Amino acid sequence: MKIFFKIITLAAIAASMSVAQAAEIQKIGVVFPSKVMSQSPQRARMIKKLEAEFKDRYTELQTLGQSIKDIEEKIKRDGELLSTEERTALQRQHQVKVSEYKLKGKAFEEDQRRRQGEEQQKTLTLVREVINNLAKEGGYDLILNGEQIVFTKPELDISDKVIQEISTK
Repeated sequence: MKIFFKIITLAAIAASMSVAQAAEIQKIGVVFPSKVMSQSPQRARMIKKLEAEFKDRYTELQTLGQSIKDIEEKIKRDGELLSTEERTALQRQHQVKVSEYKLKGKAFEEDQRRRQGEEQQKTLTLVREVINNLAKEGGYDLILNGEQIVFTKPELDISDKVIQEISTK
């Protein structure tokens, strides 16, 4: 009977030790990347930078689009008054400008998308660095992506801290 009592006592001690270790408080934080990206000052800077970078090409496309409309209006308005040769020349000019517009527009969109991706990647790298620094400085054991979890307490959200820290960089 004494052996049985000793075994039960040892089992109870072992069980309580693992519960005590599991109950050790771990510091957990949650970050919502979309909130950080949308509210960070880097986003506004990125938008201004890309607008400035693509302004000339955008203006060129607008001008080309307007010249296409002008040709269409001229064909519609003066089409019956023009000779066959003049009308054919205007239609060819219209086709050439439409083709040029499509080609330049596609290149513009692709370049803009590529540059936007590059700039977003730079911002994401900065966000990761800030999160890592906050985790180390704040003694966090775990930082979770808030958009990939079902529920979290609002007090675990450190997105505002990340945004505040990013604002200084």
